[in-house]
Amino acid sequence: MKHNEMSINLKGILFTGIVVLMLISLILPGMTGSWTRNDAWKAYTYVFHYSTLTTLCSYMATCLIYLLLLVCIWSNHAKGKALLFIYLSTLVFIVWTLFTIYEASFQAMLFDDASINMILVPLFYLLGYEKSIFESARRMMPYILVLMCGLILWSCASFIMQFGVSTETIDSPSKEMFAVAISAYWCYSLGTPDNNRFHRSFKYVLGICLLICAFLIRSRSWVIQCVLLLYAMSTNGSGKKAARRKVLAVFSVVLVFALIIYMLPNVTGALFDRANEDTRSGQYEIFFSQVEPASLIWGQGYNASYSYIGNENYRYFDNQFIYMMFHYGALPVLCLLGVISGLFRKINKDHLTAEERAYIIGCRMMSFFFLAALGGLSVYFKFGCNLSTLLVFIFIGRGLEMMSESRKLQNHNELQVLKLPVAKSVIYLDKITG
Repeated sequence: MKHNEMSINLKGILFTGIVVLMLISLILPGMTGSWTRNDAWKAYTYVFHYSTLTTLCSYMATCLIYLLLLVCIWSNHAKGKALLFIYLSTLVFIVWTLFTIYEASFQAMLFDDASINMILVPLFYLLGYEKSIFESARRMMPYILVLMCGLILWSCASFIMQFGVSTETIDSPSKEMFAVAISAYWCYSLGTPDNNRFHRSFKYVLGICLLICAFLIRSRSWVIQCVLLLYAMSTNGSGKKAARRKVLAVFSVVLVFALIIYMLPNVTGALFDRANEDTRSGQYEIFFSQVEPASLIWGQGYNASYSYIGNENYRYFDNQFIYMMFHYGALPVLCLLGVISGLFRKINKDHLTAEERAYIIGCRMMSFFFLAALGGLSVYFKFGCNLSTLLVFIFIGRGLEMMSESRKLQNHNELQVLKLPVAKSVIYLDKITG
């Protein structure tokens, strides 16, 4: 018993260490870099400074994640559908490793943005099967949110004071941090029970802070997500106070909109003036004029690229589904969708508590926002071995584990019901023959 408790605690401690390493590798480059002006775009872009420390933290976090994933797979003895995902992801990973090892260095192959690691990312949901990991993640959500919101506001304020409120940005620390902040907010707002008044109020306060941050980084996609999130929070409940919460949420969003427009007219003006513009710069048309759609089925590997905005070897795509398929084919995307589809199976209400049912419904909403972000309703949201993706999969995995346990309990009860008549018949025969 003591050994099990120790191993459970070690998993939680290891996960906490991974989160700290990821935060260091995210925050330090955003604080030690510098701004440069891009004359072609008439905007400023941030040049991140990656020191030996931040690179080491990033590498260590990636290695520890997969160590933890292996431990979770082994300890849970995955079966059925989970085993299918493990086999498919591992097979695709091995195949692309054999191809990529001749195209790129070992470091790039495992730690780059387009690394083969993204093939195994859908398996991160298995980390949520471990209660100690999930509880560690849930405890850290408010702290991660407050930290990210504070850093985003500080970064935006320092930029505005240095270059003015109407100056445009391309890449910035705020946009990178917002991806982590919004993921943490999905998990916190939809995956944490409203046990007391403080939690409910704190969720709305953080949501409004994120909405302000979305305006400051001038992202229409994130503004839409924040508004929808605040509304989803107000509807995710029942009872006499549900209607009042909906009205309060709508009123709060409208009030915040009005205050932002009044206090930051240059920011909101620039945001709304581009309402009819294609901020993706015709990426889909350019991409499919150079890449055959059929090639997305199997993928073109680590070095897959196309010509875009003056870059002859551009490897990225805003839509993360197309990005994954462009490099490694359709199977990783199918595994991702297969994992999330498990949340939409019928809920067995008899074997789940009210809090567990609410959590699963919250995870369904979370998966909607996550998939929308991957599909393009976002800015600088990347699918890969990063903190934003990791947090979402852990919470989704916990919902899947709850549903799995309820099905096991139902099957056990049904089996007991079937055995009961047989047992009665045996007793009756014993009485007759006895």
